[in-house]
Amino acid sequence: MIRAFGFIVVLLLVTSGAAAANPPNPAQADDPTQVHVAALIDESAALSLPPRVARAFLVTLLAVNEALRQGEPSRARVLLNTFAVEVRGVKRAKRLPPAAADALIARAEAAIATCSRR
Repeated sequence: MIRAFGFIVVLLLVTSGAAAANPPNPAQADDPTQVHVAALIDESAALSLPPRVARAFLVTLLAVNEALRQGEPSRARVLLNTFAVEVRGVKRAKRLPPAAADALIARAEAAIATCSRR
């Protein structure tokens, strides 16, 4: 319980630090890809994951945000595919319930689809 709380505090500090360092452009606030990525960050943080897995997911998703911010949709798509592969591996290792993994993968694929339309 304390470990999960500590992770959430660290996650909030990291994301607020990233948001303060890179404030979103008003035009990006309603970008569907960024909405999907933000939801992926929230959904993965809400899961009870081992710390290393949670960190790996967060690092990958923050890299997706950075790629989108820099206007590199192809890099964002590669990173979203990487995230989906990471989730499949964690699901295969039985460290993530199949339903939760499938939801994360579906959201990542939706983000890829919206990112491809750019």
